[in-house]
Amino acid sequence: MAKSKRKRRADGRYQDYVFLGYNPDGTENRKWVYARSEKELDQKILNLKLAMAKNEYLEETNMTVKQWAELWLENYKAGKEYKTYKMYETTLKNHIVKELGHMKLTDVKPFHLEGLLTKRKKEGLTKTLINIRMVAKQMFEDAVENNYLIKNPANKLEFPTVHKPERRPLTDKEIQIVKNAKFTLKQKAFVFILLYAGLRRGEALALTKNDIDLEKDIINVNKTVVFQNNRPILKEITKTEAGMRQVPIIQILKPVLEEYLKKVKYMYLFQPEKSRGLMTESAYRSFWNTIWRCLNKTAGGNHKVIAFDKEITPHNFRHSYATMLYYAGVDVKQAQYLLGHASAEVTLEIYTHLDKQKSAPTDKLNSYVAST
Repeated sequence: MAKSKRKRRADGRYQDYVFLGYNPDGTENRKWVYARSEKELDQKILNLKLAMAKNEYLEETNMTVKQWAELWLENYKAGKEYKTYKMYETTLKNHIVKELGHMKLTDVKPFHLEGLLTKRKKEGLTKTLINIRMVAKQMFEDAVENNYLIKNPANKLEFPTVHKPERRPLTDKEIQIVKNAKFTLKQKAFVFILLYAGLRRGEALALTKNDIDLEKDIINVNKTVVFQNNRPILKEITKTEAGMRQVPIIQILKPVLEEYLKKVKYMYLFQPEKSRGLMTESAYRSFWNTIWRCLNKTAGGNHKVIAFDKEITPHNFRHSYATMLYYAGVDVKQAQYLLGHASAEVTLEIYTHLDKQKSAPTDKLNSYVAST
């Protein structure tokens, strides 16, 4: 903190400042105080410090919600990962700034934010409600920290109840369709890696030939692909992250990989045929659509009739792998490692759900009574 800068100005007034904290850019936030005498200056400084101690001090500003949102996003969220940053940016632009951006920051009350949430709730945007509450709470809390507000108007906003969509595994019939589908080698390798190794979409797309060890029967998972504005971005998974792991190549998967690796000409397993490097997001969507069309045709559907669930995604295949681990007797900690879950709670949630399906209370009671 800098020393006092008390001095007498050319107009005869005395000046000094009070240190308020630091600005978002790291510079000192100073409040300059002016008075006709040193005694008056001392009193003004004392009043200011008392107001600060009671959290009643406000920085004089005409800043709008839009102006603060832009400043806050730039200084507080610029270092976030792309998808996270885009969530903040979209939530601000399409909701908070869109509805409240014209207001002075100091004029925003809890009922303004409640009204925004109520409006979005009527539109059925449940996930958006969570984002709005989270972003608003953070954004206005940082405004309080910078002395633009006394209280955070978003503090008492409640989280809306969200019912997570059930992530189901493939049915036995669907798995049989997968096995019978007339895939290309590339399509089959991708689908079987999802189903019989449990890799995430991005992890599968990031695989190179060197990641497949057919001698040790291991897939080394150490990279993933994320998309930014259609561009593929390769991210290394560090040793401290749960995603880095070695997944066993089981018997049904090995011959598929052996045959496919003989045909792979480039470094990445699922590199586009006509271009070097990783798949773009649009190329991936096209690739996945061809896989789904093949599955649908095998199931007896066509372009007019849907016989294979179109809502099925790579995650359903991965969930099937988790289900296989459970029924194979793999314990929770081992399953957590193989699935690359950061927390055992995620794995345990899957296992607990399967436990309930496997042995309903009625079945347990019947078995017990029959044995007595």
